Amino acid sequence: MIQQIKPSIRSKAIRQISRAACGLLMGTCCLLASNDTFAQTSAAGTSHQQNQTSLKSFQGYYQLPNKVAFIAFDEQDNSLYATQLWDQKKRYQLVRKDDTHFESKNEGYAIEFLKNTSGDFNQTKILGRIVCERVPFDPNKIASLTASQLKLLAGTYLMANDNNFKITIEPSTQGLILKQLWDNKTISFTPRSELFFLNEDGTFPLTFSAANGKVEQMTCFEKDLWLKAD
Repeated sequence: MIQQIKPSIRSKAIRQISRAACGLLMGTCCLLASNDTFAQTSAAGTSHQQNQTSLKSFQGYYQLPNKVAFIAFDEQDNSLYATQLWDQKKRYQLVRKDDTHFESKNEGYAIEFLKNTSGDFNQTKILGRIVCERVPFDPNKIASLTASQLKLLAGTYLMANDNNFKITIEPSTQGLILKQLWDNKTISFTPRSELFFLNEDGTFPLTFSAANGKVEQMTCFEKDLWLKAD
């Protein structure tokens, strides 16, 4: 049965590791050697930075498994920032640990960016365990869909594991109207993309799946699967 559930995201801090300060080398010979070593290290560091993936490659919106919560990554002043689009849009500055691994500057939250088989960054793993999918839309903005696009989603849907539960989807002027046939309750949704919709307060997600131009199923939240009957 469909239930409206607000996301609850709890983060655990990771212990930060401090680095010991380097001692100064004394004496003319030591100073010259130090300068030479520094020049070599700087050159190596510059070369390494040039080979690193551009921060712009990580920018975008990533959807958590519950389908309700999103994280936005953006570059500012040569640093990468993460913004929670829930929880009053809390923002974190990230520190780069290597090419694809970052930590939040103050809390030490771990973030890793993952590639798909085509070599594009399509996922991020937060706190070492929660995998978020990159999405091609801004979840904060209502998308503009045509009447034919909305009509494609309309129809009767049956709950996958219990056909006694049925819902209907109908187009509206702003998006879609979902009606629960067991209690006649209706819920309005607006589109964020052609196949992803949210209710008014952003706590109830609908994700449609299409193949060969035909919609065959819809998922509410993470795993609540509904099959199209017509």
